[in-house]
Amino acid sequence: MLKRIFTAFILFTCSSQILAQEPEALREMPLERLLEIEVISASKVPEKLIEAPATMMVLGEDEIEERGYETLEDALRDLPGFDLVHVNGTWPTIWAQRGLYGDENKRTLLLIDGIVENNILEGSVLGGPQYSLNNVKSIEVIWGPASALYGANAFSGIINIITKKGGAINGFKYEKGYGTFNTGFDKFLFGMEKNGVDLSLSGSLFNTGGPVFRERHPRYSNSYVNNAYSLVSRVGYKHFTLGFSRFDRPMGEGQFSNSPSYYGLPPYGHGDGEGAAGGMAQTDLYGEKPSLWHSVTQTAFLKVDFGITDSLGVNAKVYHRMSEIADDSYEYDYIGGGVFSRDPYQHRSYLLGSDLDLRFSISDNQDIILGGQYEYSDVERGYRGAEVFGSSATFIDKVLLGDGDRKFDIYQNLAVYGQYRLRTELPGSACFIAGLRRDYNSKYGETFNPRAGVVLTPSESLTIKGLVGTAYRAPNSFELFTRTNVRKANPDLMPEKAKTAELGFILRLAESLLFEANLFYNRFADIIVSNVETDELIPGSDPAEYYKQNKNIGDATVEGFELKLNSQIGRKLKAFANFSHQRASLDDGTRTYDVPNIATLKGNIGITFYLKDILSVYLAENIVGGRSTAPTNPDRKIGGYAVTNLAVSTSKFFDNRISALLAVNNLFDTAYYDPGIRSANGAYYGTRHLQPGMNGFLKLRFHFD
Repeated sequence: MLKRIFTAFILFTCSSQILAQEPEALREMPLERLLEIEVISASKVPEKLIEAPATMMVLGEDEIEERGYETLEDALRDLPGFDLVHVNGTWPTIWAQRGLYGDENKRTLLLIDGIVENNILEGSVLGGPQYSLNNVKSIEVIWGPASALYGANAFSGIINIITKKGGAINGFKYEKGYGTFNTGFDKFLFGMEKNGVDLSLSGSLFNTGGPVFRERHPRYSNSYVNNAYSLVSRVGYKHFTLGFSRFDRPMGEGQFSNSPSYYGLPPYGHGDGEGAAGGMAQTDLYGEKPSLWHSVTQTAFLKVDFGITDSLGVNAKVYHRMSEIADDSYEYDYIGGGVFSRDPYQHRSYLLGSDLDLRFSISDNQDIILGGQYEYSDVERGYRGAEVFGSSATFIDKVLLGDGDRKFDIYQNLAVYGQYRLRTELPGSACFIAGLRRDYNSKYGETFNPRAGVVLTPSESLTIKGLVGTAYRAPNSFELFTRTNVRKANPDLMPEKAKTAELGFILRLAESLLFEANLFYNRFADIIVSNVETDELIPGSDPAEYYKQNKNIGDATVEGFELKLNSQIGRKLKAFANFSHQRASLDDGTRTYDVPNIATLKGNIGITFYLKDILSVYLAENIVGGRSTAPTNPDRKIGGYAVTNLAVSTSKFFDNRISALLAVNNLFDTAYYDPGIRSANGAYYGTRHLQPGMNGFLKLRFHFD
């Protein structure tokens, strides 16, 4: 696998150098523009990408459209340093940045136009098809901690989705798509700017039967999506922006757990986990789908951004967020003896917050940001639910749950932060940055998170970035308070902590070739380890069994490097390649082992070429090395894979009114697996997850300017 990745990387470099010898007339779109892109996520102020004190990449709307990215997960698969596990349901993709895997995406902060989108209960990124990219101007991705600016959960990195302004849209666009697995979707985008008012409105509707995993059940039906939709609106006038978004996703739980032995099928994982009896239904039961996990997030905000004087500016925002598991959610869980329990779930939490930044320009080469944030959260303690039992001969009625059973906690978080930046004229130029944030939370107390960095440009062709910092991930309400018959709550959990150092080099090898290298070392402490055995005996257990509890007893170290190449030859060709190498080890308090579900080696290669301004063709290869698994997983390692994806997009035709896109994923129908999640012991949770074969969709775009 290492040989394959390096060979592809070298071939890419050589071909780019050869193409770079083409006539000057072709070089109409130099890569220099990539470095001049204005970003905001690294410092909360607009700055050039090349000057941002962060390891950072930007995916623009052209790349999103040409590459056939429909959801956030599509875009992440082509980025370095991301490990992905697809369960095709529930989340439906669990990812890790730079080697620290954690179930349910709890260590990346997802922002939409600078407003946090992670769900409130678990702090996790739900992902899924409701996060359509049809209204996205750019996606800014940061690797490494950013708690010095963003506070809790900016732990492994940040993803900031920035939507299009109405004036940039200037019209109406409608998309209709059909795909494999009986997939269909509709999307619209409207925008205008008139008399100083900027208006944008977008929405999407998505349905699919989902991949069918027949080894789970011959009539498998648990990866469906039923009317997932999004609605995003923005209204801007002068210094004010009012925004609203709702993301609603009813879907099955996918390959989240094993199929029960009731079906007469072997436990998933090819015979590992012998004797397993648990698991969820994977096909229709009692006239219903096997499960429905209906997650919703909803956000409203008001932003104000204006300059008081030439040297003083103000940015303020007030926002209200809600996240829930809707009251029609349920699953069928097998408990043995031909009996299933029907488990309904419901959850709802709220957050009200405000943020204020004051930005001072001290001189031409010095500036400072002083800010404060206050958040008030009403967070429910886990999921409300009930178990209703029945046999295959019994129809089970739905159980309606009321708000009267709701148990919740109030969290208050007060933060102050500051950032100082100094530009100097050392040989070339140098920019120094230092920042600090202090958070006080009513549940887990104080945290301090500093960061410092320097961006050196000793010559026009070389930029060097050196960064150090810390971060924390807050214990969520689910970890603090949920309990079962064998697990106790632990309200005394403390935040997970991270320390990091990284060194980056950006080298312009030629006008058409850009090289970047990033080296990093991360040290993590107080990691929350689930289900640690206590010394308290469960009353009446026979044989004797002890309670379990979540505890801060984990430590981890992750180190590695990432290499990136970008090439752009006039209007004919764009290409990229990246390669990631990382070592990640975890001590859970009893043993030390490789962080599960993380590949030591990964690589991505993508080429976009244009045919006479009529078609763009994007061809990408995703190469993932073998991955270690959880210590409880009988499959000690999941083999690597290489998957090819294709997207063909047309320019506008019929008087610039219609364009089309054909996307094919897993072009060569490669059979491959992702590692199992959680304990993945082959009993309740499968040891591995089979991935879909060749699949794709055709999309028509209708443009009305």
